[in-house]
Amino acid sequence: MHIQVATKADKSAIKRFYKNNRYSASFMGDDQCFYITHHEEIVACVIVSYSKTTPFLHALVVQQNQQKNGLARQLVAQCQQQFTDIICFANNDLTEFYLKLGFVKSNANRLPANLLDRFQIYSNKNNLLQCYQYLSESASNNR
Repeated sequence: MHIQVATKADKSAIKRFYKNNRYSASFMGDDQCFYITHHEEIVACVIVSYSKTTPFLHALVVQQNQQKNGLARQLVAQCQQQFTDIICFANNDLTEFYLKLGFVKSNANRLPANLLDRFQIYSNKNNLLQCYQYLSESASNNR
């Protein structure tokens, strides 16, 4: 199993993967998508949107029978290699996972306007949602 960067040709298979895993995800123009296959079947996927803002990691999904194999960690690590500053939203029960990967809890009020709007919409549906931020060493040294 290895990480692949999605192309337009992969889009329908990725959408099918999300639908089969009961997750609603869509692509926008400048999204970057990474996925992992096993026996030519997508078993894990993540999307990073970065339209004129800090890259936003979302739609991190691992097929249930492949969970606990480190696939989510591998996908997040791939994103961290590609982007120096990443924001994501996740349930607070995932705090330990994100902290181990170098993210810190962040105050949602400090988000760029478009991500703040998104966070508020999501948190109205899920009051356990947390905001996390990853800053690579080079990004934090430049601040």
